[in-house]
Amino acid sequence: MAIAGSLMSQKPLLHTLSTTLALTDTAPDAELLQRFAEVGDQTAFELVVRRHAELVWGVCQAVLPGDTHTAEDAFQATFLVLARKAASIRDGSAAGWLFRVARNAAIRARTRAARRAGEMLPDAFACTGVPVEEEVERREVAPVVAEEVNRLGSALREPVVLCFFEGHTHAEAANRLGWPIGTVASRLARAKDVLRDRLTRRGVALPAAGLAAVFASTTAPAAPLVRSALAIATGPVNHVSPTVLFLTHGVLSAMRFTKLKTIAALVTVAIGLTTALAAVPRNTTKPALDGAAPLAARSAAPVPKDKPTAKELEARELKALEGQWRAVKLNTERELTETELASARFIFAKSDLTIRSTNENEHFKVALVPTESPRGIDLTLKNDERSAGKVIHGIYELKGDALTICIRHFASEDQTRPTEFKPEQGSLLFVLERVKDEKEELKALAGEWKGVSINYSGKELPKAEAEAGKWAIKGSEITITAEGDSEGKMEIKLDPSATPPTIDLTITEGPAPEKGNVLKGIYFRQGNKLTICFADPKKKDAVRPTELKPGDGVILVVFERAAKK
Repeated sequence: MAIAGSLMSQKPLLHTLSTTLALTDTAPDAELLQRFAEVGDQTAFELVVRRHAELVWGVCQAVLPGDTHTAEDAFQATFLVLARKAASIRDGSAAGWLFRVARNAAIRARTRAARRAGEMLPDAFACTGVPVEEEVERREVAPVVAEEVNRLGSALREPVVLCFFEGHTHAEAANRLGWPIGTVASRLARAKDVLRDRLTRRGVALPAAGLAAVFASTTAPAAPLVRSALAIATGPVNHVSPTVLFLTHGVLSAMRFTKLKTIAALVTVAIGLTTALAAVPRNTTKPALDGAAPLAARSAAPVPKDKPTAKELEARELKALEGQWRAVKLNTERELTETELASARFIFAKSDLTIRSTNENEHFKVALVPTESPRGIDLTLKNDERSAGKVIHGIYELKGDALTICIRHFASEDQTRPTEFKPEQGSLLFVLERVKDEKEELKALAGEWKGVSINYSGKELPKAEAEAGKWAIKGSEITITAEGDSEGKMEIKLDPSATPPTIDLTITEGPAPEKGNVLKGIYFRQGNKLTICFADPKKKDAVRPTELKPGDGVILVVFERAAKK
């Protein structure tokens, strides 16, 4: 059954549910999920499940062709994860989020099934009623397409899932996402180009019917399966099968530690010289005029202060940690984008840690062990009822404003404290930097930067052209040169605390038509590399980009710090 046809068949039911909720059929998923999270409104949750049931079923079948039973387990686990994370969904539509969760659950289910069987999954086709040749083609293409759609950034993935996989019009997708229709259309066009290029490189050609045909399930999810998923997601844990629980725990762990908006970050501070100095007594007695020591000093040696206790040392370090930190480098199971790194913030307040990302916040209770070598840090997750009391062990080191942290992966069987700062099986390595104010950030950027690459509205300019340009930053001014000739000057305005950090460049010297123009952008500084993405000033109604990536209407420039002469 085609996706659009299936959605039409669900309209009366969706309308009935929305009438009960006193909401329209277009009520945002986030609003419905908030009602479920805050007041336990199961009817609101059911409306979201039925909206996206066919999408989730199609993804599960695509990853698990011919294994309906395992696909059902992944289907149920997906909506159980949704119930657990309902409060964290902020987007108008949960479709893109559910796509990724369903694929993750299905891959885990496939691995588990293969391991239990001791062999590859059966290759028999389900009785679908479609020609065998057509089903063979779909089964070969679907997993690859799912992987590439999953790799898209959220700005491209969301409209793809809504329009191609759920059959919504551009206007409907725009309404659910809160975007202009033109934005939906342009991002869909960009997504198709990206997917076509990536799939071609992998030797995959889409069916003539396009993307929608790949995930259009040959049969809609059976009504009992949907009812079962609802009962599992909203009912007591003891009614959930061990397999579905296993998949759910696996997906939640992956969401928490393999993505930046969910990675358990660690921070620390070393007391070093501060502790040593605090233990040294101060002699405030004035010297005698004749150079002789005072009588009191001769008769009694100075009394040293008591050595600080472990609890006092911990309190000092927690105090030193307070404030915001940014991610510079994260060695995780998945390569993170510069946007994900630039958007992450680690905020310490007393013994509490909040990890803020583009999608959700994570909250931890922090305990430091400053008496160990290397120093230890323990994090206890606070906002996940199913993992309450789970402690993640790690070590840390502070050098200047850089924090190096190594922790055990949440899902690792080995939960002993690491002993070395290096990425290895079951461990994660992070480097953080204290967020600077604008004045200090300008000092960090000071110097000469040479061009590495320039991408203009999705088109990569010749490498020689990029390398010919240089920026010299001094204070809040940039001097631009190209092939040794002056090209102009710009004034810089930064907000390092924004996520991602923002940069405004005002042209103060240059061609008459350009002088006075303001380039609104975002940036990410990583060691000797600087990436800036700003809106094309020639575009009408240009707005500040939100991602450090090439695209229509944006200019992406990458610099590297020039060697000192």
